[in-house]
Amino acid sequence: MNQINKIEEILRGLDKLPTLPGIAMKILELVRDEDTNLKEIADVLSTDPPLSAQVLKLINSPFYGVRKQVTSVPHAVNLLGLNTVKNLALSFSLLRDFPKGNKEDFDYTSFWKQSLIGAVSSKLIAEKVIPSFSEDAFFLGLIHNIGILALIQCMPQQYSLVLKEKDRTLCSYHEAENQILGFNHMEIGEYLIRTWGLPETFCIPVLYHHNPQGLKTKNSKIELLTRVLNLSSLFIDLNTFADKKLYLAMLKLNIKEYGFTGKFQTDEIIKQLHEHTLEIFPLFDIKIGEEKAYLEMIGAAREELINLSTDFMHKLLEQKRLIESLREETIRDGLTNLFNYQRFQESLEKEVYRAKRYNLQLSVILADIDHFKAVNDNYGHLAGDYSLKKIAECLKDSLRESDSAARYGGEEFAFILPETGLDGAFIVAERLRKDIDSMSIDYEGEKISTTMSFGIASFDPSKDISKTDLIKKVDHALYQAKKAGRNKCCLFDTGLEKSLKKVLVTAN
Repeated sequence: MNQINKIEEILRGLDKLPTLPGIAMKILELVRDEDTNLKEIADVLSTDPPLSAQVLKLINSPFYGVRKQVTSVPHAVNLLGLNTVKNLALSFSLLRDFPKGNKEDFDYTSFWKQSLIGAVSSKLIAEKVIPSFSEDAFFLGLIHNIGILALIQCMPQQYSLVLKEKDRTLCSYHEAENQILGFNHMEIGEYLIRTWGLPETFCIPVLYHHNPQGLKTKNSKIELLTRVLNLSSLFIDLNTFADKKLYLAMLKLNIKEYGFTGKFQTDEIIKQLHEHTLEIFPLFDIKIGEEKAYLEMIGAAREELINLSTDFMHKLLEQKRLIESLREETIRDGLTNLFNYQRFQESLEKEVYRAKRYNLQLSVILADIDHFKAVNDNYGHLAGDYSLKKIAECLKDSLRESDSAARYGGEEFAFILPETGLDGAFIVAERLRKDIDSMSIDYEGEKISTTMSFGIASFDPSKDISKTDLIKKVDHALYQAKKAGRNKCCLFDTGLEKSLKKVLVTAN
């Protein structure tokens, strides 16, 4: 199953996908209709006086710099154009009426504050590099992280694990999501925005805004907007994280890489962003915090950055990559580079929850190297460590991409097989067993051969069993495999070795 189909399957299984507020959907429908006139847009907005008032307040603010006061929606449409009014109305209705969750561990105010910073910075940058899209860039910047809210609303229990991972490791949302869920809010956001009927110029930049390098397109507008959104996300990080100097360096290097040098100055965007957010936050009912202190911190970081060479800035980014690498090490076993015991437990908890919720199959394999003590006794512990590394490599190479492997402890390994039943898991285990049985480990001229025993158990979505129950079952199956003579695969349901031929007949 490819990633797109996987996301669609997950979303179809959710209780209720968030939709655009009713008035926002009406506005979008009218805008898509080529025969719509300005009066129809004004009539829709007039059905929501508070929304009309908010739109007019923003249009009359210094953010737009209109010389004469705009007194009505038709006047605003005539003066600024349908696109501007449309995007402002969509923005206000989205922030005001989008479904709110009840999670105590998620700061909705902070989320919308960051989203508005994204909206303003996207518009300011787009005005310099793609002026014809600057108004759409405001709404694009506002919704680029909308997938986070969709996940919180539809997967509250699983997303709690994401928030804990984010707080524990001080990483970004998408990094924590990839670790815990196996997908991220950019993928969800792209799918959601597409279902709302917004064009590719909105969907694709949302999908790639943290990874513009991964975008493959001949559409120059989409490429530019993705880069604009990437820079916008860095301005959000600049506002959010303590290491201002790092994100200023990233902005400077990315601006150069995108060919935007000379089109705008980072200092200029920071200053305008500060001024405009002070004006806009109250209009969106967002309280202004320690903005003065923030600007002072930016100024201090900027002064430091002026004197830094390009080489030093590259070192800053290398330092960030090192931190990310160290974060990765906390979930991996140092010897085998497989996931560690803690990570296995976290992943299995996630997969059990997913299997229960979406009525999916799930299997677990627990494996143990037979008589491994003899390897250490006969060849030494260094040879034993080397053998563990080679065995781990063989096991990992023999797994499917969708499966995950962990070092469970000592010479034990554990495998999680999502969306896999007992027969399919047996086939995988038997393949692993044969690969280990046939391998010869060459250590300093010595040939070391080993075998492994495998226990297999599956999760039944119709029965309310826990992660602990599943581990007990697979542990018992492993015990039966060793009791039966080792170098065997045993299923929990029989406690006996099952022939591969029988499994293949059953599978077909």
